[in-house]
Amino acid sequence: MEGIKLCIVLFGLFLIKNINADFIVETTLGKIAGVEVKSILKDEKYYSFMGIPYAKPPVGDLRFLAPQLHEGWKDVLETKKERKPCSQMNLPMRTIKRYGFSGQDDCLTLSIYTPKLPSNEDLNLPVIVHINSEVLKISHNASRDYGPDFIVKEDVILVSIHHRIGSLGFLAFNDEKLPGNNGIRDVIMALNWLKQNVDKFGGDPNRVTLMGVGGGAALVELLLRSKKAKGLFSNAILQSGTAMNPVYMPLNPKEKASALAKILEKSAVTSDNLLAELSHVSSIDIVTHESLSVDADEAGKKQVATLPFGPVVEPEHPDAIVTSLPEDGPIDIDVPVMIGYNSRESIEMNERFLRKPQYLTFADRDFLMVFPIRVDYHFELNSKAYFSAIDEIKEFYFDEGYVKVSKPGEHLTYTADLLVFYPIDYALRKYVNESTSPIYYYTFDYSGELNMRKNELLKDALTIEGTWGAASRDELCYLFVCKPIRKLYKKVLEDEDSEELKVIKNMVKLWTNFAKSGNPTPEGSDFTWTPATKENKDCLVISEELQMKQNLHGDRIKFWDDFIAKYRAKAVDGVIKDLKDEL
Repeated sequence: MEGIKLCIVLFGLFLIKNINADFIVETTLGKIAGVEVKSILKDEKYYSFMGIPYAKPPVGDLRFLAPQLHEGWKDVLETKKERKPCSQMNLPMRTIKRYGFSGQDDCLTLSIYTPKLPSNEDLNLPVIVHINSEVLKISHNASRDYGPDFIVKEDVILVSIHHRIGSLGFLAFNDEKLPGNNGIRDVIMALNWLKQNVDKFGGDPNRVTLMGVGGGAALVELLLRSKKAKGLFSNAILQSGTAMNPVYMPLNPKEKASALAKILEKSAVTSDNLLAELSHVSSIDIVTHESLSVDADEAGKKQVATLPFGPVVEPEHPDAIVTSLPEDGPIDIDVPVMIGYNSRESIEMNERFLRKPQYLTFADRDFLMVFPIRVDYHFELNSKAYFSAIDEIKEFYFDEGYVKVSKPGEHLTYTADLLVFYPIDYALRKYVNESTSPIYYYTFDYSGELNMRKNELLKDALTIEGTWGAASRDELCYLFVCKPIRKLYKKVLEDEDSEELKVIKNMVKLWTNFAKSGNPTPEGSDFTWTPATKENKDCLVISEELQMKQNLHGDRIKFWDDFIAKYRAKAVDGVIKDLKDEL
């Protein structure tokens, strides 16, 4: 009899464990089951709901169309594991362990990480929506890459969104049938889903902060300007990216769509024809060949960095998301914005020169000559005017007027200014001149054990000259738990005096305060981050200490301002040909 009683007790405990392991939330589309997760922080936990569908799978005839509303589900949907991101091709742009195709087409999902679940009371916690991609071609995989532990500890909900990227998200034919920008429409549908459902996870639908990184920042900036996204978020953070950078809005989208079809041995006479031809081609074939749709000489001829597929200005139609280039037209931004960059963004793009400095002789010979923002003119390639402009750039950036093997740091500064810093600073100046809301400007300059990208990049470097500061995306490992280096965090968290821990605390507090109130240092804070203004371009330098500086790198900004204006005045019908002797 005692044995039977023991079995009953154990069976009861087993049932309780199973019940407690499932955390059920009822959404507008159906019930979902999440899971409790033990945090890396001592005695902390949070709740994860991963891979929640917010739209129908964009497969078959839906592949290149705007996202469609999901019909929902009847049974409880398990949301305890991350779903794969959208189909993409990892090309060897940098050293990573795995290249090639990854992801899947059935990918329009989001994940929610919340510190608390509401019982009978409304928690109204602020929400950060993390949108992260590398030039809208490679995306991250939510908590498999970036753990939410530090964010949720501050009573902030973190959301990550999977949206279509590359040609699958941005194929366009310049007509209403295929206007492009479906990757942005995906995000808008996800934000609408959050508006209706985030309160069920303890979130406040009126306090949603968009946090875009890299290509995600460019996407967030376009949402800032789109009437279709009004009311869906209350703050915006742009990290190391801006739609002012010409790389994010490629030239001639219709021609690129036709070129992709031709490479795949399909025809593209009309958008209907293109959709019918490509809707059932394997996504592996599509993403594998999309890079070939760019004319190899396009960047050189027009002096503009470009991608095969990205956001476009749509033809006029009722559902248009992007109706003008971001630099054109008035800026109607009514939410606080945080915008910034890392101090040595170009370490990654110059990795080969750090491993083999002798290659810098090729960088001097085949000099990278592109404009940092969109301009309405270009140099005639290989003209005297073209080489004169290159000499002017070299005289400014390089100590002896050429790229030296012994000074890779000069090339790092030049490429960072060209491809990251100047476009972001240009965007900031547009905002402070035209926005009525506060604009907070920062540069992340810290270099420590958790600078995952930088430390990996420099592992095989023969020289580290000029590699001070933070590389691209290094700041993320002070906001999230970067999973590949998870073991390092345990060491950092055990040492209360570590610099890395201090930087984590500062970063997380700034970002979560901004999500809570629109002000990263609200009244009562130990430090005040003053917004940038027309008169003083205040910038927060984030390192082991926090420090406000004004008008950082003003000489480099002035150089490009003057360079762009000078040659714009000399262009005839959009082209600069050989100049007179006075140049």
